[in-house]
Amino acid sequence: MLKRLIQWFKRFWRGLFGSKQTHKPVKQDVEATAVPPLSDTDLEFLFTELLAGVYQAKGQAWAQNWLHKLEHRVSTQRWLEWLNKLEEKVLAASLPNNELASRLVQLGELGIGEVGDTAYKIGMKLLTRTPVEPIWEYTGPDETKPVIANENFADEEYETVTWDELLIMLQENEELRQQIIHDFGIEVDDPQAIIQALINKAQSG
Repeated sequence: MLKRLIQWFKRFWRGLFGSKQTHKPVKQDVEATAVPPLSDTDLEFLFTELLAGVYQAKGQAWAQNWLHKLEHRVSTQRWLEWLNKLEEKVLAASLPNNELASRLVQLGELGIGEVGDTAYKIGMKLLTRTPVEPIWEYTGPDETKPVIANENFADEEYETVTWDELLIMLQENEELRQQIIHDFGIEVDDPQAIIQALINKAQSG
C-alpha cells in the first residue's frame, strides 16, 4: 500500500513539474491610431513656448533638445513652411512688433540650424523695416486762388495768389495775418491753421 502510494505521488509530481509548458503569447493586432497633424495654431503655440524658453536664457542645448523632442510630430520642413507664413503675417502688419523681432533674432543667434536661421532673418527684417507712413490726401479744390486786397493798388485792383504763396505771406507778414484773422473771424494765429480755415470757408461757401 505504501509502495503504491509513493509511485502515485511520483507520477503526480512528474505530471505537475516534469514537463515545462511553453505558453505562446497571444498575438494582438493593435491598430495604430494615426496621429493628426499639428495645425498652424498648434505650431504658433509651440513656437511661442520655444521663444519664451530662449528669452529665459535656457540656452542652445535646451532649444535643440526642445526641437528634437518634437521631431516625430513637426519636421524641420514643416517648421520652415510655418515660419514663411509667419513672416508674411508679421511683415504685413501695420504696427511694428519689436519684442517678437528681438526674440526671433535671439533664437537665431543660438545656432540651432535652419529653424533658427530662418527665425533670425525674419527678426532682422522686422527690426530694420521702415514703417509705412500714412498718405494724407487733400480733397479740397486744386489750386484755388483766393483774392487778397493789396493796399498799394487802387480799390478796383486785386492780386491773385496761390495757397502756398499766401502761406508764405502769412508767415512773413504779421500785420497781414492779423488782418485776415479779423476779417474772416478766424480764432487761430498759426499760418497753416489760417490757410486750412480759409479753405474750409471756401468749401462751405
